[in-house]
Amino acid sequence: MIETCFGIGALDSTYAFAVAAVIGGFFGFFLEQAGFGSSRKLAGIFYFRDMTVLKVMFTALLTAMLGLSYLTAFGWVKAESLYLLPTVYGAQVVGGLVFGIGFVMGGWCPGTAAAGLAAGKIDALIFLAGAVAGSILFNEMFGFVAPLYSLGGRGVQFVYATLGMPKSVFVFAFTAAAVICFWCAEYVERKISGRGKYLFSPFLTVFSLCLLLLAWGLSLIIPPVSGEAGIESGIMADVDSGKDHVEPEELAARLMAGDKGLVLVDIRPASEYRAFHICGAVSMEMPRLAAYLAPHKNRGTIVLYSNGMTHPAQARDSLARMGYRNVYILTDGLNGFIARCLKPASLRDEPLTPEQAARVAAWRRRFLEL
Repeated sequence: MIETCFGIGALDSTYAFAVAAVIGGFFGFFLEQAGFGSSRKLAGIFYFRDMTVLKVMFTALLTAMLGLSYLTAFGWVKAESLYLLPTVYGAQVVGGLVFGIGFVMGGWCPGTAAAGLAAGKIDALIFLAGAVAGSILFNEMFGFVAPLYSLGGRGVQFVYATLGMPKSVFVFAFTAAAVICFWCAEYVERKISGRGKYLFSPFLTVFSLCLLLLAWGLSLIIPPVSGEAGIESGIMADVDSGKDHVEPEELAARLMAGDKGLVLVDIRPASEYRAFHICGAVSMEMPRLAAYLAPHKNRGTIVLYSNGMTHPAQARDSLARMGYRNVYILTDGLNGFIARCLKPASLRDEPLTPEQAARVAAWRRRFLEL
């Protein structure tokens, strides 16, 4: 099993920064090797003289898509170990337009500009200075643009689920589209600038066939379940395997340990919360639950509880359909927590070991403030 820094909650660790530095070094090296240290080459795509940008970007997309698809299909990487950027149409549409206009005008993007600066390009330095100034301006205007952060928010969305097609079919279709773009890019380069040396070459033919075979191979591994059916199947699989809930003893232990990645939510009416609740829980009724939990989406562990399990289970399934993969319910709810963690050892039907009795006593002191 391959663990990610996000999956183990170590994004702010020295190890994560070291890994990022190494990856960044390789990233810059390959950008330079691809010719992205030159704004002339980058801008060539807008004049159809040099399609390197399109070919490199599609290659990166296919590498990531096929690589992660195979890794998750074989179980070598857990899906919950990956951070998936939520869809927020307002922020992403406006940000994309600003980025695109800046790319056309400056001939650089932030990553390529850093590579260009390392190669001694003055225009890259000017571009980066403008990027810093723009960041400062954005910070000063944040109050004005803040609504874009939530405008059109849809959570984590998958294109294949939205289109209602199996993931393997989408991967193959996207790969085929990329292959067509590779061939068209070579044709356009040859037509406009006399380049396109790979057009009809054995290399491009074999490369294209290998990509299509890799994409087709996923259909042999990934079950052909599509759209909402795939989401519902995942929810039911979690329920069947018990991955949708947290035991009271585990919750108590994590609360006692001060787990900073744990978000405990009491979804009962506020009056019941005020009467008694688990120490460390926040009160949030179901209509406002999705909005409150948005900053915690796929970050840490979210545990929902009520008196029983019916309402938390319904809320958990609803959030799962919105793309939340880190929401769990408390087994047997608050009643189960009281019975299994807070009931005095002397009143139990079965005797406890000295270690278990001491643990219950510690929990009672913490959660009942004895």
